[in-house]
Amino acid sequence: GVLPLSRRPPAWGRAARQPPGLPLALARAFSNNKILVELDESSGVATMKFKSPPVNSLSLDFLTEFCISLEKLENNRACRGVILTSAIPKIFSSGLDITEMCGKSTEHYAEFWRAVQEMWLRVYGCNMVMIAAVNGSSPAGGCLIALSCDYRIMVDNPKFSIGLNETQLGIVAPFWFKDTFVNVVGQRIAERSLQLGALHPAPEALKLGVVDELVPEEKLQERAAAVMAQWLALPDHARQITKSMMRKTVLDRLISHREEDIQHFISFTSKESIQKSLRMYMEMLRKKSG
Repeated sequence: GVLPLSRRPPAWGRAARQPPGLPLALARAFSNNKILVELDESSGVATMKFKSPPVNSLSLDFLTEFCISLEKLENNRACRGVILTSAIPKIFSSGLDITEMCGKSTEHYAEFWRAVQEMWLRVYGCNMVMIAAVNGSSPAGGCLIALSCDYRIMVDNPKFSIGLNETQLGIVAPFWFKDTFVNVVGQRIAERSLQLGALHPAPEALKLGVVDELVPEEKLQERAAAVMAQWLALPDHARQITKSMMRKTVLDRLISHREEDIQHFISFTSKESIQKSLRMYMEMLRKKSG
């Protein structure tokens, strides 16, 4: 992992081995409220399914559980790769939970933003192979999770879209969102897409390189497993060192400016004009779902 979680329970780590008497190939599941985790120890591949209805929004609880689940997998020697997907039809993740950013204390904003940073640092800096199996729409923070993986497979459905659409809400994607996006699609596409807050339908997302391939919905898990097998065919250490070399500069930039980034988020979010546009956005969502 990239960073130790300060609140790590002492019982974590490699002690949690396979219970005696169970065949090793047995898929082990450990799950919590919002994330379903299955690990197939024979293939070394885990699946983390987001299950936080209605739209897998990245609340503080969700982010905390996400980081704990990923750390447990990192600490398990049997796990070499993780497939991220959604247990909720039509949505991968709707991104940051706006209610965490609206009408709360500065302490709350700080805690929430630290959790968002932690999630990204863990996914982007993960030693394991991370594949996003995007089985629904994936705006904003949902897009960030996918962009942070090593490979992205999306369901071939023009109704599903993906992108960093922050400007549409009157907010700004932080520098590390931007860096991650630029590293996937290049400066020009990222610049245009970020300024317009564009959500790209799946076919367009493929054309722009936001995702690596499109597959029919019923083939998604099978294809993710096949791609994972390709990546896992390489010696782990060589692939891990290469990944770290490619990503270190971007990771280090946030690590060295973490507190500054949190303070920036607090002062920006606390502005009355921003609170107002967030309230309007929430009201619009309520009317839509009402």
